[in-house]
Amino acid sequence: MITKSPSGALSPYYYKGGYFHGIHYGSYFEDSQALLSMIKDEEHFILNSPQKRRVLIDLYETRLTKELTLQIVEHIERMKHKIVKLAITTDKRSLHRLQKAFRKKQY
Repeated sequence: MITKSPSGALSPYYYKGGYFHGIHYGSYFEDSQALLSMIKDEEHFILNSPQKRRVLIDLYETRLTKELTLQIVEHIERMKHKIVKLAITTDKRSLHRLQKAFRKKQY
């Protein structure tokens, strides 16, 4: 059954014989409060679903501050037991910030 996630993405989204769960965190620009609210809703949706998922997170046109970057890394860490594969789409600078934050998070 296809439903919509809190961010408005079809879930699951079928593509070329497989499927993924798209998470739309893009186009929040500098509205971090709205983004954090959506992160909370999306996390609740994924953690309460019975299956593991391939996840695609879209962050285009969202300005990632240091605080927001850490919040997203913690968000992914909390959901990692429900994620089989993870892809993140964003601009180069934000992707570099996320990679750096993930490396710091590892022990």
